[in-house]
Parts: sequence; structure tokens; C-alpha cells
Amino acid sequence: MRSWGSCMNLPESRARPGEWQEFRHDSGAVLGFRLLRSARRTVAIYVNRDGSVLVRSPQRMPFAEICHFLRERWDWLHHHRSRFLADPQPPTRMLGDGESLLHLGEQLVLRITSATRLRAERCGQELLLGIPEKLTGDDSPVVAVVEAWQRREARRIFPERLAHCHSSMQALSLPVPELRIRKMRSRWGSCSRSAVITLNLELVRMPLDCIDYVVTHELCHLVEFNHSPRFYDLQAKFLPDWKERKRRLEGLARQ
Repeated sequence: MRSWGSCMNLPESRARPGEWQEFRHDSGAVLGFRLLRSARRTVAIYVNRDGSVLVRSPQRMPFAEICHFLRERWDWLHHHRSRFLADPQPPTRMLGDGESLLHLGEQLVLRITSATRLRAERCGQELLLGIPEKLTGDDSPVVAVVEAWQRREARRIFPERLAHCHSSMQALSLPVPELRIRKMRSRWGSCSRSAVITLNLELVRMPLDCIDYVVTHELCHLVEFNHSPRFYDLQAKFLPDWKERKRRLEGLARQ
């Protein structure tokens, strides 16, 4: 659940596709992992919630270099695999009438009513969902209408938070990045060298201060495209309480 470079962590439960490989550590421990080669420049490691590991590498990188990369990050890798295996992901909840949905850190109660078409509208602390009667009893339309509403909210909120965080870092003269929103299985956000910031749709569930933490993290990658001490010093300069926000984000994600 981590890439070497510009990404944010997100608990994950599904393994990724790829060629099956094994790495033997100096301690004698053997790690099985999926290797996915593609047209990329860096190596990335992802630890999924079920403890499985995916490694993404450049197409022509020698396997020996990939093993060297794994050896250098073995302590980090072992720590996160152990943590996920000791704290398995809870089962997925069904979305039914009266269930709660986390939105911007608040619990909204779902109220499902009969309607002529799929629709969603927030009313106070309730999210009113209109589902055609012929579709009631099937969870799929509920999931679809909730996700469509979340996307509308994300398209409204994320640009505002990006503008706010970018303005607070104006001393760096950062370029104005392009913003993209999509569902991601292993990242809260990512930043490319071409100044494209992608935010996970699931981030719309989190409080604004957690969203700002992810956005600030990715903006810092426009200066330091790594997770070096310089990167964290820069992040702390503009967000002194980033560790507290990160802990809150991870705690809400586990819920």
C-alpha cells in the first residue's frame, strides 16, 4: 500500500494482477509477490490489506535490481504486512435504509424512498435516495446512486481544497496543478511530474482537515518528488500537525 515516490496510503484488501515471483531475504524469509512491469520510471511497492504484495517496475528493469529495492525496504515492508495481517479489514457493509454513510467526517443516515428515477439529495444529516420500485431489494442501484452523489460532491469540494492549499503555499511559486478524481484501491492521492494531482473519490468521506493533509502532501511532491527527509521538512513547514491529521485519516479509514 505504498509506492516509492508520490502516493498516499489507503487500506486495501484485493490483490493486484501480475507475474508471481519470490524474493528471499538475507534473514531466510521468503516473500511471494506479484510483479507487474509497465512503461514507468520508478519502482513501487503496494501492501494490500490481506497481506499480499504487488511490485510495479519499469519494463526492462533487471530482477536483481527489484530484489535490491525490496531488500532496502524490507523493514517497512515487514512492518506493514504484519500490521495488516493482525488487523484484517472488516466485511463490507450493505447500504440499506437507516444505514449510515461517512461524508466529510460526518455520519449521514440513508433514507430510501420510492421514486420514478434514481436520485440523491442531502437533507440535514440524512441522505435521501430515490430508487424506482422495480429496483428495490437490489443493493446495486443504491451503491450506484450514492457513488454518483459522492462524485458530484467531490467535484465541488476537491477543487476548493486544492485552491485553498495551493494559496497557502504561494511562497513556493508552485504551478497550478491539474486535478483528477477517480476511485483508487491503494492510494489517497498521487502527483505526477507533469503537475497532475489525482485524488481518490473515497477521500470525500473524510473531514476537510484530512482532505487538506492529502492535498498538501501531493503539492509538496511538486518540489520534492520523493519521501525524503527534505520532503517531510517541507510538509511540516506548511502543515505542522500533519502527523495528527494522518493518524485521524487512517483511523477513519479503518472504520
